[in-house]
Amino acid sequence: MKNTLKTLFLSGLFLLASMSFGQTILPTTTLSAAVTTSSATTIQVTSATGIVATSTVLFIADGVNGEAVFVNSVSGTSIGVTRGYQSLGAARPHVSGALVFVASGNAILVVNVIPPSGSCTRSTLAYLPVISLGVNGGSTYVSDCVGGVWVNGSIVPKLMNFQLQLPAIGSVAYTGAGTSTAKATNTMYCTEIDLPYNKYLTGLGMLNGATATTDKWVLALYDSSGNLLANSAVAGATASGASTFQKQAFTTPYYAVGPAQYFACAQGDSGTTATLNLIPTGTQDTLLVKKFASQTFGTLAAIAVPTAFTTASGGYWILY
Repeated sequence: MKNTLKTLFLSGLFLLASMSFGQTILPTTTLSAAVTTSSATTIQVTSATGIVATSTVLFIADGVNGEAVFVNSVSGTSIGVTRGYQSLGAARPHVSGALVFVASGNAILVVNVIPPSGSCTRSTLAYLPVISLGVNGGSTYVSDCVGGVWVNGSIVPKLMNFQLQLPAIGSVAYTGAGTSTAKATNTMYCTEIDLPYNKYLTGLGMLNGATATTDKWVLALYDSSGNLLANSAVAGATASGASTFQKQAFTTPYYAVGPAQYFACAQGDSGTTATLNLIPTGTQDTLLVKKFASQTFGTLAAIAVPTAFTTASGGYWILY
């Protein structure tokens, strides 16, 4: 009876999420200690924010399939759980630092269904991403509405512990990449990012030019429809580190699914001292890039995504 009630609990969450509540990013935390056995009934998390006893399901995105667990109790960051929630045989060990999705209230975990497909409207969806759990340890998919269509990606082992450079520069020194260009006042520079696979993103890094001082930047990630997905602090960070990738953390991490098209953008303040390395004609000029003038620094809104390449309009990026 207890397992049956839990299954009904998940089904109820799915029905609630099909209604329009205003789109919210599914919260995440991480395991602060390894789960060494499949029988352990207590796990340790970095943050217990949003985790409520008897009304929360956690999804540990570790390995190819991951594992869902039902929350029975919460004591600080020590969480009492029922393991292998989608099936009794799905419990498994997990590494410290593994990503954990928190599904509580109207959030969803969909059990034993085909991942969503076709067109979608991001603003009408209650929670994203959608996690489709495989029964008996079967394949699990994480799905997001990106550019007006569902993109489904499998859970991959290395989500957080490496950075991805896009577009790739190759073996040249950073000083030889692109064209070091003085920033225009109140302008945003955007570059197409073709993400090849799922990646949990904690921030972006933009390649500074030969002069990195005085002026400020805000970094932002958009989907292929121009929806804002994540950004660094809107107060901005002062340019620092000539000819290096200057990283800025997102205010809230974002789980990006792939393969899918995104856009990385750097919005600058009114100064014109700092430079950034921009992609010239003849190198990566098949990418879509664009400059947006007359920006209000620190105010981020949806954009009309680039539809062509224009020389010296978009920069180089690291996703981490």
